[in-house]
Amino acid sequence: MINMNLLDTFLWLALAVWLYMSAWFVVAKVTNRADVVDSAWGLGFIYAAWLAWWVNGRQQDITLLAAAFVSLWGLRLFLHIFTRNVRKSEDYRYVQFRRKWGKLFWPQAYLRIFILQGVLLLLISTTTIAIMTRHLLAWHPLAIAGFAIWALGIIFEGEADAELRNFVKTKKSGEIMQKGLWRFSRHPNYFGEITTWWGAALVAISVGQYWGVIGALAITFLITKVSGIPPLEKHYASNKAYEKYKRHTSVLIPLPPKR
Repeated sequence: MINMNLLDTFLWLALAVWLYMSAWFVVAKVTNRADVVDSAWGLGFIYAAWLAWWVNGRQQDITLLAAAFVSLWGLRLFLHIFTRNVRKSEDYRYVQFRRKWGKLFWPQAYLRIFILQGVLLLLISTTTIAIMTRHLLAWHPLAIAGFAIWALGIIFEGEADAELRNFVKTKKSGEIMQKGLWRFSRHPNYFGEITTWWGAALVAISVGQYWGVIGALAITFLITKVSGIPPLEKHYASNKAYEKYKRHTSVLIPLPPKR
């Protein structure tokens, strides 16, 4: 193992993430499917977490458990996205980008999809990097609470995705998912993901790494304001069943349905 200071760790990880996303870009070119970047997302966090653990030589219970939690979350997300996408044609978002960028699609995709997602991956990973770069870690009640919330988020997101996948198998045209967790939130999978990262942030805070909240803030902003909820809400804006669903269902935080 190597021991590095914080700046060296970020520089080393930035290079590693750039190589990682570039490799996935090659896969996208070979398969002619830009949506492989979605599968790369979950695995990328595992890659970054274990690299941060390795270069800092932190063989401690908290860092190992944090890396394991990231691995559990990332592997589940990878399998969910990969098994979903492999059965269908390229995601509609990337098809739209192909039409918009034309002959410049692949250069634009490399910079504006793959490299941008690498930057965001590194930014969100600051939460786990904060844990990995802390010396002399000791268990604190806040760490236990953080891991509990972290686990809850992973379970919640996984259950929401499973419910949606089962629904899609038998859904009728125009039908909207509003059973199980989806009865209490229009985006319970995103709620689970945000919960996951705030649980990790609490662990970072518990070891004195307050800047670890940066990653949790970043994923919360992205999901609620940029690439998560807004485009989905816009996509279903003209669906009458969804408009009715919106009137009595919380957008994110699970709440009892309104009457």
